[in-house]
Amino acid sequence: MASNSLTGRGGRWPQPDSLLSGLGSGLAGAGSGGAATGGRWLAMVGGTALGVLGLQRSGWGGAMMALGGAGLFAAGALGLRPFGERSLGTAPNPGAWRHQGPATRRRSLTPERTQAVVTIASDAGTIFRFWRNFANLPKLMPQLERVDVLSATESRWIAKSATQSAGEFAGEAPNWRCVLDRVDEDRLLTWHTVGETALPHRASLMLRPAPGDRGTEVRLTLVYRVPATEVAALLGVTPAGQAEEALRRLKQRVETGELSTIERQPRGGNASPFREATE
Repeated sequence: MASNSLTGRGGRWPQPDSLLSGLGSGLAGAGSGGAATGGRWLAMVGGTALGVLGLQRSGWGGAMMALGGAGLFAAGALGLRPFGERSLGTAPNPGAWRHQGPATRRRSLTPERTQAVVTIASDAGTIFRFWRNFANLPKLMPQLERVDVLSATESRWIAKSATQSAGEFAGEAPNWRCVLDRVDEDRLLTWHTVGETALPHRASLMLRPAPGDRGTEVRLTLVYRVPATEVAALLGVTPAGQAEEALRRLKQRVETGELSTIERQPRGGNASPFREATE
C-alpha cells in the first residue's frame, strides 16, 4: 500500500388473448377486448362445461353442478365479472414489498461498513497514545465539538450539527456515549456506542508495521447502523469522509511533529476478546 494513500471503501399477467387462443377464432376475437371481456368468456365457457357435467350426473349433486354452471354462464353473459375486478387485471409487482416502510428502518438492519487506511512514518506507540486519549479526537474530526473522558473505558462525544459546521443556527447537537471494548497496547482499540443515540455505531483502530519498514499502517473502521445520508445530515460529513479526514489529519500531525498529548491518559484492560469492528 502506498505510503500516502487513503482508501475507504413490473410486469403483467398474460393478456386474455393468450388465455383464449385455444377456444377458436370467434372467442379469440371476443377476448381481445381486454381483461374484462376475457373474464366474461372464461366464465361462460366454464359455466357451460360445469352445466353439461351436472346434467350427466344424477341426484342432488348433479343438479347443484348444473345450477352452478348455469349461474356462472349467466354471470359471464351479463358482464358481472364473476372472478372479481383483478382476476385478469394487473398482477401485483413482485418487488413492491421491498419499497414498503421507512428507508431508515430498512437500511438500519444492514450496518454500513467504511474503512480508511494510511501509512504513517512513525512508530505505533506514538500514534496509539494520541488516539487512545479520546479527548484528542476533535483535533482529527472537526465535526466533533469535544469528547469528555468519563472513565478508563467510557466517554461522551458531543458533535457539531451539520448547520453548526456551516456557520448557521442549529438546535441540539448530536451526542452519544461510547464504551471501549478492547485495548491492545500499540495495536488495537475498539469501541461502540451505548444507550439511545441517533448515530449508533461501532469502530476500531488497528495498527501494524508497514511493509518495507516504512512506519505504521493505520486502519480506521466505522460501522454505522443508519444510512450514510443520515450521518451526513447530522454531522455534515459521510462516514467515508469522516474516516479519511481523520487519518489524513492524524498523518499530518504525527509526521510534522504537531502531536499534543495529555499526560496520565486513562488506560483500559484486555479483558474483552479481540474484536475488530466488522458488523
